[in-house]
Amino acid sequence: MMTTKSLYSDSSTRRHDIDWLRIILFGLLIWFHFVVFYPYQPEGLLGLPYAFVVAVMHQWRLAALFVISGMGTAFALRRRTWQQYVRERGSRLGIPLIFTIYILFFGIFEFTEKTTLLFTIFPGGDAMPYGHLWFIYNLLIYSIILTPLFHHVKVNPEGSIMRSVRYTMNIRAGLGILILPPIILALNAILFKPWEFGEVGMWWEFPRYMLYFLFGFLMISAKEEYFKVLEMIRTPLTIITPFLAIIWFIMMLVSEVPSVMDGGWVDSGYPAFSVTATSASIIQSFHAWFWCLLIFSWSSKMLNGPSKYLAYLNEAVYPTFIVHLHVTFPLIAILAIFQVGFFPAMLFATPVLIVGVLTCFEVVRRAFIFRPIFGLRGGQEKVMELFPYNSTDERSLQVFFTIFFHGMSFGMVIVLMLSLVVLGG
Repeated sequence: MMTTKSLYSDSSTRRHDIDWLRIILFGLLIWFHFVVFYPYQPEGLLGLPYAFVVAVMHQWRLAALFVISGMGTAFALRRRTWQQYVRERGSRLGIPLIFTIYILFFGIFEFTEKTTLLFTIFPGGDAMPYGHLWFIYNLLIYSIILTPLFHHVKVNPEGSIMRSVRYTMNIRAGLGILILPPIILALNAILFKPWEFGEVGMWWEFPRYMLYFLFGFLMISAKEEYFKVLEMIRTPLTIITPFLAIIWFIMMLVSEVPSVMDGGWVDSGYPAFSVTATSASIIQSFHAWFWCLLIFSWSSKMLNGPSKYLAYLNEAVYPTFIVHLHVTFPLIAILAIFQVGFFPAMLFATPVLIVGVLTCFEVVRRAFIFRPIFGLRGGQEKVMELFPYNSTDERSLQVFFTIFFHGMSFGMVIVLMLSLVVLGG
């Protein structure tokens, strides 16, 4: 879930590892969007390993983010009623979503069309009015759909659902958590993937990512049983997962069924169900799930420690995610105009993107009117804790800072919109 607060395994123990994973995965998302959209892709000797890394990463990166979102929901509901949770999700996810659709993506000029598409089920990748914020769009829907179940688990922590989850966690050698979730994911893929190409969280990917979201909620709700089983399965995961990645990649390349990992092969005249398609769905589901468990198991061991940078970076995730394509596409356009090769472009663009999106964050976090539309908690009281507001008690200076940073934020939005049109459109 998009939240700037740290995650906890109980009321007193911080889970820094989950915070760090959220930061790292969203950072990878920004990098991923640059490399896959850059027009001069690696070829020759480096082409295949590059394709392997990008393709494999794409299988688990978003899945893991939805797991983290489910975990965040479990922590949020410990501090809120279900009504408070729904209202908070509506504002925290809905306000930036609306702002992005109608302002950053110019939807205000096609209001009727964009509004219709907003309420259209699976409008298609090119027609999505929310663009890369499909993640937020899906997350908002998942949060509302699953709230009754989440509330039930909260008020019945020892009920049948959590007893079943803990039983699964305690199956010998961690086989429960290793096998049951990917079997459920595979059933979803086998039944729904043949009919439509799954793109950006639509069609068969919609229930797939909802399952990851639900699994994250249930796993973290099991508390110590979850972290205990992570310790148990870390070594076998480290051995098995790379082999699964190779098997998945080879199957994707050599399968006679087109788009066997993406779906929609019925439209190409292939039967909906076959040994090849079923095998691919099973391998794909185990592959993605094992990667998720692998990174969670190692992060729990290596990243669960405090850091002075953690709170800052955690708060920066949401606003940088919102603006990153408005920075990425113009940068791609400029580098492509000069025909910069892939690896020099990547080495140059990575730090530039980091500086660019963090600069946007630094500006909007100091303008209390802009904070909610970029997904930041807190209003004027939060702004007053930041430099330069906290460097003086003079009211006139604080008013000047308020005017200055609101003007900067407004100007930044205009620049982002224009840069996307002129250089990124």
